[in-house]
Amino acid sequence: MHDERVLQKPVKVELYDIYPMTLGHCPHYNLLSAEMYAAGSEFCELSTQASEYPDDVIKNHLRAAEVVKFLRQSFNGVRMNVEVEMVNLLSPVGFFKSILHGVWRRPGIVVDGRKVCDGETDWDGLRKAVEEAWLKRVK
Repeated sequence: MHDERVLQKPVKVELYDIYPMTLGHCPHYNLLSAEMYAAGSEFCELSTQASEYPDDVIKNHLRAAEVVKFLRQSFNGVRMNVEVEMVNLLSPVGFFKSILHGVWRRPGIVVDGRKVCDGETDWDGLRKAVEEAWLKRVK
């Protein structure tokens, strides 16, 4: 049996894109829970309030939701703790982190500090990176 403390430490998946700072505090826009178990996580669909934002904002939101949906489908039934964070490239922290991890195009995806995608989502690479990060925790 695996040590429960290992399962509590999440695999961190960071999604680098442009997100309005004010929406990060809006519960209707916050589609990604702080911690997501692959067996089932919940996130909000785009609310009517958020749908009034420009098309690029909605596109970025849907792209992030697509990543969450992919992770849920890829690891369905596996007890795995995955933390998904939306990193706003327009914020000072997002700018610094993008330089730190070499994310030059959006969307960018970093798994446990390792760049997996830069400008285009590599679905197979994302799945493999999350799986490898999880396997390191249980060994």
